[in-house]
Amino acid sequence: MPRTRPGLDRPTIVAAAIETLDERGLDGLSSRNVARRLGVQQPALYHHFRNKAELLNAVAAEVLDRRHTDRLPGPDEGWDAFLLRNARSLRRAMLSVRDGARLIASTGPRAPNLANSVAQVAHLEAQGFAGPDAVLAFIAVSRYTIGATLEEQTTPSGQSILADDTGTVEGADRLALAVRAVTELGPEHEFEAGLIALVRGLAPGGA
Repeated sequence: MPRTRPGLDRPTIVAAAIETLDERGLDGLSSRNVARRLGVQQPALYHHFRNKAELLNAVAAEVLDRRHTDRLPGPDEGWDAFLLRNARSLRRAMLSVRDGARLIASTGPRAPNLANSVAQVAHLEAQGFAGPDAVLAFIAVSRYTIGATLEEQTTPSGQSILADDTGTVEGADRLALAVRAVTELGPEHEFEAGLIALVRGLAPGGA
């Protein structure tokens, strides 16, 4: 078993990994770079994390624990208000670190907090959702949120949605004006428009 620096523990390593993530991005988040930041040899990390995948899972969990704070419904909260609040909280968490959406998406299926999941699904069931529909609602909203945030974090700033040759297609100039207006509203407004439309469509019984 490799020796570890006194005081080197999982929280310390995860904190250093998040700093490395913010500095180098997900592609630069390696065990070697984390160890260098901590001033230790790379094998010292293996006492706490068997591989990079395990470290990434821990980093993702920490990012969510720090910033994804609206995971539980209020006692009298409507199902739609809770889904919206939960999604906004998840987005804030991913935007809090560089490549946050890629991190969450790439860590794969992690076991959720079971108590939270039970409370979330039960909240929707109490307001008319069948169990499977409640689960599917959370899947749909989380996938939309991760995908929208992933695009927001990976699209170069200022990149146009349309090609430059819009003048060659009839009606494209009018479309370009609409697209420009959307761009000026900003990514948060764009996210909100899609999120609200999605949640409305999830109403139990198609209401």
